[in-house]
Amino acid sequence: MELKDTLVTGAAVLAVGTSGVVGGGAVVDKVNDGPIKRQDATVELVKKELESYIDERIKKLVPTTTGSVVVPMKQDIADYRDNVPQR
Repeated sequence: MELKDTLVTGAAVLAVGTSGVVGGGAVVDKVNDGPIKRQDATVELVKKELESYIDERIKKLVPTTTGSVVVPMKQDIADYRDNVPQR
């Protein structure tokens, strides 16, 4: 029975030790802002992947030429006294 008790006790100690290491890793991760760092890295990765697509869309939206030049027509200034309506 002593061997059985020793093995059970050893397995229990290993389980507690492993859970302490895993749980401790999660605590250290939270203290070092691990979730925020992963979120920022994900955002940067998405921005990097979409950068070329967004640049392409902007280039398609901006016209390549300004079109033809429109020259304003100069209006003839007429003397209003010559254009008096008659009854």
